Parts: sequence; structure tokens; C-alpha cells
Amino acid sequence: MPRDGRGRPIPPIDPLGWSGAESAPRRGVFPPTRRDFAIAGALLFAGIAWGASMRFAQSLPIDFGFLLFLLQVGVGFVFIIGLVLLLVFRGFNVDRVVIVGGLVLGGATLGLGIGPTVAPALTVAGTYTYTATLPAAPASEGALSCEWAKGRWRVGLLTTTTPIGGLPTAHVLTANLLSRQVQLADGASSTLLAVGDAAVAPPPDETARGVGDRTGAIAIDLLQVNFAAGSSEVNEVRGTFRWTCPGPPG
Repeated sequence: MPRDGRGRPIPPIDPLGWSGAESAPRRGVFPPTRRDFAIAGALLFAGIAWGASMRFAQSLPIDFGFLLFLLQVGVGFVFIIGLVLLLVFRGFNVDRVVIVGGLVLGGATLGLGIGPTVAPALTVAGTYTYTATLPAAPASEGALSCEWAKGRWRVGLLTTTTPIGGLPTAHVLTANLLSRQVQLADGASSTLLAVGDAAVAPPPDETARGVGDRTGAIAIDLLQVNFAAGSSEVNEVRGTFRWTCPGPPG
């Protein structure tokens, strides 16, 4: 070890203070202090809140899926990074990292079991009218299955229980208003499909969906997507689909 002019040892250069941190005595986990209990309670509460919020997000309709992704992936990633930083900058105290992880994950597990949820989906019977423009056919009407989405704030799925008329074979129309997909299928060789915002858009002369989605209209413009369809099947279907659904029972 180098020494100065008086023979005293010269300490090594340590601008970050690592040697001081290594030489400082480490306080054990036990016995815990009041501060330790307060931190443990906060971590447990944070875990419960995390789990409860994930349970709530799981119960929401599919178009709120980004919330669940944010809670699972975003918050989870931040939690893992926090554990790594705690391990590195707290002198590799593995026991403390394990305790922190156990408290948060344990709280999250508890929150997943007791967190709030919205009302489940509910199906009611409604009616529809369909005015065809391609292929030309008389207007038809029939019965409809209306599924009020989770939370029952709006109709999420419409399915005709009386097939759409005016086509070579009996087709059932399914309109998923949440995932923005409309399909006509006969269950055999013919499937027509439209996807995206335009698939559930109203006709130019119609207003958007009504209050609570009890009523509404869709401008149907579907293309054949089943290559096994026979030559007798239509390649495109156009028209206006209107529905009326009762509200969910209280």
C-alpha cells in the first residue's frame, strides 16, 4: 500500500464511496423497527391495490383490454426493475428483496381474490330489420339476440336468431360492436366479413347508435372471404341493418 511522506498509508481513491458502503455495518432484518412495519404495511397495501385493479380490469369489456395490459405488463415491469435496483444499490441484501417481493406479490394475490368487478354480460331478445341493396331483395325482419357487454353499459354483440333473407342460403348475421367485426355466415360454405370502424358505422342518413345502444343502424358492406364458396354464393352483400334491443332487467 502506498504511503505518504510521514509513512502513513494512503487510502485508495474511491469517488463513489463503494468502500465505505462495504465497510459500513449492515443492520439485520430482525428485530424489525416501527419503520420496517410501516414500510411492510405500505408494500402489502400497494400489492392489494395492484391485484384489485387487475381483477377489475379483467371484468371490463374487451375494448378496455389496454388497461389490463398496462397493469400486468407495465406495472409488473416497473416492479421487477425496482427489485433489481433494490438489490444492486442496497448492498445485495437478498433477504430484503425477497421480503419486498413476497409482500407485494402476496398482496396482489389477495387483491385478485377480493377486488371489485362489473356486472357480467347478459343476453336479451330483440328485433331487427334488414334492407338489402346488393343483391336486390325485399326488406326482411326477424328476431335478434342482444348481448349487453360486461358492465351492461352498452350492447356488445348482436346475433340474428332469424336468418337474413334474400340470399341463396340462410345466413346468420353477427355484429360484434366492441371488436368492430360484422359477419354473415351460413355455417357451410359461405362466409362474408367486414372488420374495422367502417364495419359498424351507420349509413349516411342515420345517426350513430342510440342511448345505451338499445337502437342503432349499421351500413352493411360485406365481402366473401371463404374461398370454398360455390359459384352460386354471392361475393358481396350490401344493405342497412337496424336493431332494437330492450335494456337489461334490473
